[in-house]
Amino acid sequence: MKKFLTLLITSLFSSILPAITPLAPAHTIEASVSEDKELRAVWVATIGGIDWPRTYATSPQTIEMQKREFTDMLNRLQLIGINTILLQTRVRATTIYPSAIEPWDGCMSGKPGISPGYDPLAFAIEECHKRKMEIQAWVVTIPIGKWNAVGCTQLRKKYPNAVVKIGAEGYLNPEKPQTADILSRICAELTRNYNLDGIHLDYIRYPENWKQKVNKVQGRHNITNLVRRIHDTVKGIKPQMKLSCSPLGKYGDLTRYSSRGWNCLNTVMQDPQAWLHEGLMDQLFPMLYFKDNNFYPFAIDWAEASPHRGDGMGAIGAGLAVYCLDRKEGNWPLTEIVRQLNVCRQLGLGQCFFRAKFLLDNVKGIYDFLRLFNHAAPVLCLKYENDPHEGNDKLSTGRPKASMSSQSFLPNDGKTLTLPTQADADLIVVESIAGNALTTRSVRAHKADISTLPEGVYIVRSLHRKGITHRIGMFQIKRR
Repeated sequence: MKKFLTLLITSLFSSILPAITPLAPAHTIEASVSEDKELRAVWVATIGGIDWPRTYATSPQTIEMQKREFTDMLNRLQLIGINTILLQTRVRATTIYPSAIEPWDGCMSGKPGISPGYDPLAFAIEECHKRKMEIQAWVVTIPIGKWNAVGCTQLRKKYPNAVVKIGAEGYLNPEKPQTADILSRICAELTRNYNLDGIHLDYIRYPENWKQKVNKVQGRHNITNLVRRIHDTVKGIKPQMKLSCSPLGKYGDLTRYSSRGWNCLNTVMQDPQAWLHEGLMDQLFPMLYFKDNNFYPFAIDWAEASPHRGDGMGAIGAGLAVYCLDRKEGNWPLTEIVRQLNVCRQLGLGQCFFRAKFLLDNVKGIYDFLRLFNHAAPVLCLKYENDPHEGNDKLSTGRPKASMSSQSFLPNDGKTLTLPTQADADLIVVESIAGNALTTRSVRAHKADISTLPEGVYIVRSLHRKGITHRIGMFQIKRR
């Protein structure tokens, strides 16, 4: 099935993208960041070497092997259009760089507290910048690892009042002033010593199993104070340094869709949308690791919260769960990620993939698909021969006429939808953003009645007598 799908996708895209220059082999790659500067990021985890490295650095030979693993990974990620690397730098109160504050993580040398014999972060920054890729230092903030592990042990000896134990794990207490001191010092060290493009804060929130003693308003205030302290520290050293974070995928409950008790505001006391608008954050990478109505309405909510950025790279990159393609993780069909990619692109959201390994392992053909998708036009329309909710991986593709492909959102006044003149149809099908057919409407003089539809974002398709349907575009109803 995997080989068949790979061949199918390759043949389909090669037929619609004849103008694309053949991709260079890895050893001759030059920087190929897309001119449209769509945000295309990936999390590269170092904990346990699950993304990198596979080889411990214990000798000059193994140091070179470890470095080559990283450059090979960058070369392959570049081929699928990745332009931003989020590299796990602070792991669990441990680091992958020579820190004056915290000990080495064992992922690089195989032994916690022991140097690998070179500076992996400096090397990674140099290699990313050679390829015109941005690199942000992924800093795990609140979790500090096993209670008796080297990082947690050192921290709780220095700051006994700032560390709490939950189960077998240690956590920094977001309610203690020392926590802001610890995190801002780590971020200051990274900002001063390295030519990074940004600091990426992970787990900047209350642990979900925290025994909450303060109300939610106070809890959000406590986390915001941490963010503000880090922001002021980093920007005070390098105002151009980006600050980003990875909040939960659901900001809060929506009018028509519940977060099912798992959201930023009330579950873990984050307020990332406020941080973005107050300028405390430059970018957000919400972890939208869901499907169907647990994904699409919440993706729209993030898109509506995104302010304009001058550099075109986007303030929000939707975290996409490519790991769920794996049979052990969720066994999603490839079509699920394809739909999410297309909707994100229509909404103006960037892409951020979790994690690098699942992309590079080409799980269910995802690498082959992205190699073509991210070198195609910024808006690429795909239609499904069968309902994608049934898990069918069979895709058919087509490039619409230029005037239609640029028509991301169709005009309407809340009562009447205006269709492009190229959309020659007597009937249209109105779908939810997740692709579920809601209703049909007759078309007269390129107009259709939508007055009975509630506010929201919809997909519209033409419907021909033989049952063939073509995607025309999207539209949003706002009546207030």
